Amino acid sequence: MLFSALALRPAYIAIGAAALALAACGGASSDEAANSAGAETINDSVTGAFAEMTRGTADAAVLVIEYASVTCPHCATFHEQVYPAIKENYIDTGKVRFVFREFPTAPANLSIAGSMLARCAADEGGMDAYFLLLDSLFKTQKTWIYGENPRTELIKIAAQAGMSEDDLDTCINREELLDFLNENVKVGRDKYDIRSTPSFVVNGTVRHFSSVEEMSAALDEAIEKAGE
Repeated sequence: MLFSALALRPAYIAIGAAALALAACGGASSDEAANSAGAETINDSVTGAFAEMTRGTADAAVLVIEYASVTCPHCATFHEQVYPAIKENYIDTGKVRFVFREFPTAPANLSIAGSMLARCAADEGGMDAYFLLLDSLFKTQKTWIYGENPRTELIKIAAQAGMSEDDLDTCINREELLDFLNENVKVGRDKYDIRSTPSFVVNGTVRHFSSVEEMSAALDEAIEKAGE
């Protein structure tokens, strides 16, 4: 596995990360040559913690897969400054289907713990609960990553989805969920050569965006191409 559960129990309380192979936080420049692997078919039959975390309609012309980390400040900036406009103009209008996949960055133990927490929330609350906690993890990065007691802050975040302290600890101990996240990372690296976050796969082609204008232009181009 790329990550070991031993790095999380109970080490996710601390800041120090084990020596693991992690992605870099900070997407490459938008004009970097992009590799292409062909568009994926998303499996919608799985629900709960192991589902593909999606927004938008299944028949959208364009599929965007974001590889990101809950401990990456560049990812948080994207979700605060770029994603809302993309959601309003492309996802909510049925033009784009958006998939979020975890790709941990340092500190590894907290990145994995936060990702697992959001996925565990989906067992009871579905994707709405997942994206609620994902948004909270991004917005409060400075508090739960760099505060005096990350565990206490994660308990507060978990409570937003009705999860208790015991629920959080049970979640962090789910080996099968850790395996699932490892597989997400493996697919990202092997199929798309993902090395940094956030990275975006637009109908099979890897792209990097730093503004609403850049991403909108790329999505418009992909929509036009899909209609040909």
